[in-house]
Amino acid sequence: MAHWWNDYPWRMVQTNLREIDMADMDAAAYARELKEFGATVVMLNAAGIIASYDTDLEYQTKSAYLSGDGIGEMIEACHRNGIRVIARTDFSKVRYPIYEQHPDWAYRDKNGNILNYNGDVQCCTNGAYQQEKLLEILQEVLTRFPFDGVFCNMSGFLVVDYSGVYHGPCHCENCKRKFKEKFGLDIPEKDDPRNPDYLKYSAFKGMVLREQKKRLLETVRAISPEIAVNGVDYIRTESGTEIGVPQWQLSASSNCRLTVGSGHSRPADNASVDFLGFRYRETSVSPAQMALRQWQNLANAGSTSLYIMGTLGSHVDRSCLEASKPAFQFHAAHEALYRNLSSAARVLVVHKGLLARSDPEVNGWIRALTAGHIPFDEVKLSELTAELLAEKEIVVLPDAKMLGDSQAALLDGFVQGGGILVATGETGLYTHTYQPRAEQALRCIGMKRVGEKQHDHASAVFYAAGDSRFPACQSAPQIAFGTDYLLAEYEAGAETLLPMIPEHPFGPPERCYYTELSDEPGVVVHPYGQGKAVYLPWMAGTFYCQEGYQNTLNVMLDVMHSLCGQASLAPDLHPTVELTWKKQGDSRILQLVNGSGCFANSYFPPVPMTALRFVLPGRYSGAEAYHGGKVTIEPAGDSTALVLDRLEEYEIIKLEVAK
Repeated sequence: MAHWWNDYPWRMVQTNLREIDMADMDAAAYARELKEFGATVVMLNAAGIIASYDTDLEYQTKSAYLSGDGIGEMIEACHRNGIRVIARTDFSKVRYPIYEQHPDWAYRDKNGNILNYNGDVQCCTNGAYQQEKLLEILQEVLTRFPFDGVFCNMSGFLVVDYSGVYHGPCHCENCKRKFKEKFGLDIPEKDDPRNPDYLKYSAFKGMVLREQKKRLLETVRAISPEIAVNGVDYIRTESGTEIGVPQWQLSASSNCRLTVGSGHSRPADNASVDFLGFRYRETSVSPAQMALRQWQNLANAGSTSLYIMGTLGSHVDRSCLEASKPAFQFHAAHEALYRNLSSAARVLVVHKGLLARSDPEVNGWIRALTAGHIPFDEVKLSELTAELLAEKEIVVLPDAKMLGDSQAALLDGFVQGGGILVATGETGLYTHTYQPRAEQALRCIGMKRVGEKQHDHASAVFYAAGDSRFPACQSAPQIAFGTDYLLAEYEAGAETLLPMIPEHPFGPPERCYYTELSDEPGVVVHPYGQGKAVYLPWMAGTFYCQEGYQNTLNVMLDVMHSLCGQASLAPDLHPTVELTWKKQGDSRILQLVNGSGCFANSYFPPVPMTALRFVLPGRYSGAEAYHGGKVTIEPAGDSTALVLDRLEEYEIIKLEVAK
């Protein structure tokens, strides 16, 4: 059955309405501004902490500012302008007076304290508010108003407040009782995956959330099957910044790839956050950063998404609105270019999943592949399937410590059937419950004995001189790798490359030299079945992500090009240009995002580039650029040489496959 969101031209504006925005709301102006901007979907605040309507439920705090047009008029005005409306709800907190009437609804830290932030009290997922009242609120708001979708903000077991303060797992009576009933254990005091009890607690949280999501979905579906639910019918992620947190310039691209890389055809709504962080909600990020995110969204998911406080008309800082608008309006003018796209990439990067915000080992490989112009997809380890692997030639598995037996068997089977696996660090050395394995879970790596993990390397480097398999390393053949290295013994059929120059003096200068090479390799290649594994017993991605040296990038790209046989689609293209390669029926879609304006943690307009050359697999009878460039093509054997005359901030090129 087709639903409204299937193949819908998704251009989202999330308007996080403050209470005061409802005091003088003009529904017609609200919808008109959205339409002029190019939006086809809008999200507005409806229910939960604050009800933006005249609720009949005593456990919802009705907004004191409902003197302008209501959300009913806003939805009607949006619908008249062809804009779908999603209800933003937040059931993570209640106002303090409601908590006083229902103290058993609250989150409690290990000392029994509640979390009261500006008069809003954090609620626990196992309390009656989120278990029962949430569904009653949804029933009221979704039957009273004709919303097209629903989004539940800050769902789950929250442990950090808006100031970034960590409070630990919930220890309310409901949580303690249910966890004890299920596992016979007390709730751990902190989040620590090395604690076996915490892993059981993590499984417990997953079970609770799955059950809650099922009840929520059943409630919404009973109201209408045409109400889109986040996480089921569309997937919302965020690209934002926070004061004191390192910025990730490829955030939007990676978020979109993770959403569509798992094989889902649902809309990928990667919200590009306008504000600097929680503390500065009214101040926008650099306009060039916002523009970069929107073009990354288009290049990787075929949609745009903007997240602001207030309305488009009331937003005082308009810099990021103006920066986002070109991508919105370009998509509106060329919707057909973004329909029915699927990836043509043959490389897959697997995310292992962390408690932390980001994974430097994964991010380093994303940066390297982007700089090398090797198209790739991304997927969470938990969503890896045989069907996805069947479409790929190379899988990059960066330091995926915890592998279940079934996951290891899936990856071994991929290699045995002819695939190539690139793995780093401690991949496969722990069970899915973080227990050390006596032997490597992945047979394809060819590790006969797991040795000691060393953390104290200071001056050791790998040596590439004279090895033709590492051509990019020959001008700088001593490869620094950081402090961590895994000692191991390998099967007789494994080929060990890049011998280590062991620790040697690095001061004073008169003593800075080495006299020997060890047998410890920087790269191990092990044939397995019809394929092979390429293993790096060090953290190549992390070292590159944190230090950024060409020296590290050289060896990572030599691994991909020389050892894995994966060619670059644009060997001479500047590394700051991101490239994506898609299929659309019999056509191919090449998209380029110019990231040259990123300078450290600042963003400026990108530098225009000229005479860009590509070597594309396959033969094509014609090509057309749609964002101001002009292209020429010339068949060359089984490939096609394409030249683009000029790249500003973004380009999309459609190529027709030769018959």
